[in-house]
Amino acid sequence: MSTTPAGRRNETGIAVDPVLPTIVITREFEAPPARVFRAHTDPGLVVQWLGPRGLRMEIDRYDARTGGSYRYLHRDDDGNEYAFHGVFHEVRPVERIVQTFTYEGMPDSVSLETAVFEDLGGRTRLTATSLMDSVEARDGMIAGGAETGIREGYERLDELFDAGAEAVSAADEHRRVAGTFTARVRGVPAGAWDRPAPCEGWVARDVVRHLVEWFPAFLKTGTGIELPAGPSVDEDPVAAWQVHSDGVQALLDDPATAGRTLSHPQIGDVPLDQAVDRFYTADVFMHTWDLSRATGQDERLDADKCAALLEGMLPMDEVLRGSGQYGPRVEVPESADVQTRLLAFIGRTPSTTRR
Repeated sequence: MSTTPAGRRNETGIAVDPVLPTIVITREFEAPPARVFRAHTDPGLVVQWLGPRGLRMEIDRYDARTGGSYRYLHRDDDGNEYAFHGVFHEVRPVERIVQTFTYEGMPDSVSLETAVFEDLGGRTRLTATSLMDSVEARDGMIAGGAETGIREGYERLDELFDAGAEAVSAADEHRRVAGTFTARVRGVPAGAWDRPAPCEGWVARDVVRHLVEWFPAFLKTGTGIELPAGPSVDEDPVAAWQVHSDGVQALLDDPATAGRTLSHPQIGDVPLDQAVDRFYTADVFMHTWDLSRATGQDERLDADKCAALLEGMLPMDEVLRGSGQYGPRVEVPESADVQTRLLAFIGRTPSTTRR
């Protein structure tokens, strides 16, 4: 039987079986599968739509990869908290997500949830199936208001898409972020390449060295793709960066990239353009401050980008810190601007930022 039939294509259908302890949810979105999938796996987006209106969501962790885990809570205006956690058993980019789901108010009840993303030619049909312990547990969840939370959550996701969330492609975002970094590379004064950088033990040229060395190895491991190699950073840091950056941009501009997946032992399977955006372009953005600080250039970063990165990284604090890529978190006042808070999160001490 159905509690809410799917009528118009953008209505949420919620069907329950009279015998099996399942809930089957169907919903179509005016967005391609890559965007809908990302909205389900990027904590910076998940926090903006998952759950009913009127509740504030906070994420403790959201490591959406095969073998990862999550925990989040919803809080109402009276301070009541409703916490949930689970494990991602399978995260297959742009195709499906299999995870467990437990409401901590009922810790003995665990459901297995499978979400399938179907390409409708620029649009997406999502089919999400929850298999619960018993029909009684399933009916109790429905009676407790799950239907309202599901429907309102997907309405909020529609609103995110309508507002242009994730409308900027990975290629365009890299073009913008790398363009700013390129300007800083070209703006390094004569003799300044060996000035100390904020990263311990680094000089300015090491900031460029880091970017042109770690990402090609990461990319080759995950895809077999080899980027063009320029001169060494010691010989010509400007040319080394330009050849590398142009190679990444060409990769992102290639229409075939949208259908490729990066597979890496540390992060699992991730759509290639999403992996470049999340792990590499974000790194370029943050290291722009390091190069600017080392060479006396404009240190200002885009505030909206800082806010988006910080929101997405906070739930992954433990994972990011364990990667060894970031130093100990620096404590700053809550009133600090978003750039200062982002830099402090990744271990920088930006107390005397030049403007």
